[in-house]
Amino acid sequence: MSAIAIARRPLLRPRQARLLVRALLVAAAAVAVKSFVVDPLTGHFSGSSEDFAAYLGAARSMAGGGSPYAQFDPSTVVIAGFIYPPFAALVVRPLAALSDHWAMVSWLFLTLACAVAGGVVVARTALPRTWPSAELGALAVLIFAPATYNYWHGQINPLIFLLLAVAYWAYVRERQVTAGVLLGFAAGIKVAPVIFLVLLLRRRWWRGGGAMVLVGAGTAGLAALLLGAGPTVTFLTQVLPALNRATGWIYNQSLGGLVSRLTDQSVIHVQPGSAFVQVASAVAAVLVVGLAGWATRAGSRPPAERGAEYGLGVIAMLLAGGIAWYPHFMHLLIPLAAVLGLAAQRGWRAERAVVLAALSAVAVFELVAPVAIAEMSIEGITAVSRTAAWWPFLQVCSLPSLSAVWLAIALAWRLLRSPVPADSPAAVDALAVRPAT
Repeated sequence: MSAIAIARRPLLRPRQARLLVRALLVAAAAVAVKSFVVDPLTGHFSGSSEDFAAYLGAARSMAGGGSPYAQFDPSTVVIAGFIYPPFAALVVRPLAALSDHWAMVSWLFLTLACAVAGGVVVARTALPRTWPSAELGALAVLIFAPATYNYWHGQINPLIFLLLAVAYWAYVRERQVTAGVLLGFAAGIKVAPVIFLVLLLRRRWWRGGGAMVLVGAGTAGLAALLLGAGPTVTFLTQVLPALNRATGWIYNQSLGGLVSRLTDQSVIHVQPGSAFVQVASAVAAVLVVGLAGWATRAGSRPPAERGAEYGLGVIAMLLAGGIAWYPHFMHLLIPLAAVLGLAAQRGWRAERAVVLAALSAVAVFELVAPVAIAEMSIEGITAVSRTAAWWPFLQVCSLPSLSAVWLAIALAWRLLRSPVPADSPAAVDALAVRPAT
């Protein structure tokens, strides 16, 4: 056999690859069941559930006739208490009917189920039918570090991930109203998905955009009706401004966090606002959302490219907000799956630029960041802040957001280089204005 033939032969045959994926899934599932099912039920769960404590506190406050924002505290860079729109308070309100233990266990089971379901939906949407897509999707949410971080801390991100995942399926299948409704609910629980409205309008999905606006407004109206106007006023006047201020804490991987670290702004302690940082952060957010909108177009497009559009929107959502903590990047699984779908359709070499960017993001979020988080402590970070290594250290901490920026640019470049179909509105408009010869 020639050397060229050996080089071109795949390392694993399809049957062998499927068996390997299933074996890895069984191993990951066994660890997950032990960590997130057996241990919580037997009282041996080692997670901190610090984020869940804020949700349970909001639920208990509402049950007692108080505000979900009763424990909100903006005095630290990480911001304590319940920080989501009032509609999200309605979502967590049933937790108040359970004991502390069973509320935590029920929430953990719910978020784990949402993550697995979302992972399966994303993989089956992005990957070829001949691939073990369901197994790959479930495996991804059980081993991707930003995703598993949510289970330990009780974050709400898996629920948002499921909504975004099903909306991804609807977007790729061109079911615009379904996509708009799901994105409207996602934005009602967490403000960041509102940027998908840009993509819907760029695709000229007027019904989808209208559905998103109506559902988003409906969630706000329902919360005001059931909770009164007080929580809405508190969210708009106190919580939202705090979320949009400069926060350079090292876990914040939004563009705003990156800019804040460049100027050493509010990294360990809250500092007075800087007009330069606020403007620079706003400009960076507009640029990344504009990039996603620019790369999106109306008319027909192959499903893999529509998936890449949506994946680019997910990255823009993460980077454009004032805060994007490390566990928020579990949503990065959607653009990563979209890149895998592109490569499966056209080949690895044809998509090598975007594949390289995706592999770099995986390496940073799956390997580099978890090791760094495990090794760092508040005491150690404070000690570094007193040395000349502080500013370079802060810039290294922006590596995750920089890798996400690289992936966004690679996806946008790939989409912008894609030919415009002859029947698309863009092509029709171009023909309409072309002078006669």
